[in-house]
Amino acid sequence: MERPIDASDGAAKVVEDCTKKRDGHVTLRSRIDRERIERNSFREKHGLKEKQHRIFEAEFDTTGVYFYQAFKRSIAEYALKHQRFGGPEFKPVRMTWIKPSFAWVCYRAGYGTKKNQERVLKIKLLHKDVTRLLSQCSCGHGGGGTDGRVQWDPKRDMYRRQKVTKDWGVEPRKCECLRAIQIGLKGPLSRLYVESALKIEDVTNLARQMGEAHAIDDKEKRMSAIEDLLPSLPKERPYMPRGCSEDVLKRLCLKH
Repeated sequence: MERPIDASDGAAKVVEDCTKKRDGHVTLRSRIDRERIERNSFREKHGLKEKQHRIFEAEFDTTGVYFYQAFKRSIAEYALKHQRFGGPEFKPVRMTWIKPSFAWVCYRAGYGTKKNQERVLKIKLLHKDVTRLLSQCSCGHGGGGTDGRVQWDPKRDMYRRQKVTKDWGVEPRKCECLRAIQIGLKGPLSRLYVESALKIEDVTNLARQMGEAHAIDDKEKRMSAIEDLLPSLPKERPYMPRGCSEDVLKRLCLKH
């Protein structure tokens, strides 16, 4: 359950519970305000700069963190049936990218419509396994020859869209002022990730529903469609990996 916002979080007001349906766009506005307040509170709690734009945001609970990947249909069906990755077409040691941002996987996979990315999966990892993976990663597009690579790319917005000239004609809006984390794993780290998957869910329909909502031209109807999806959309919050050393956090640009 999402933790309520109060004055102790540095908020100037109590944000309305975004699960309550109200007139206009209050529900969506409340959710956006809630995320902004939690982000600012997170910066304050961890001593980050006010303009710190690299923040690991994810859906998580007391046991673990959720990540997303898009696969071809046969690989996804095997993973869902067996609750683990495998099968004749899956290569466990090849470079694989995991994303804690639902909007980012929707952007990369065209809302689950691109070839060989027709199925969008939600994978849960234990906190300790996230720490193990990140502790062996380097930061940057070059990767420094390591088996783990963290990249910070412009954040994508679940609630707003931008028009493009390909695929659906729309995609989740790019937020230049914020960065979203992506984690690339290969070799032994990719195998460790595969072996660590705690739970695998199919969220393809949700991805496509978000794409359909984003494709609506009329702004009011589009916002209303997104509001209708709010109870199903993940509540992504700032996350500081548990157990990572200060050196690792600084190396991955999670702290200064």
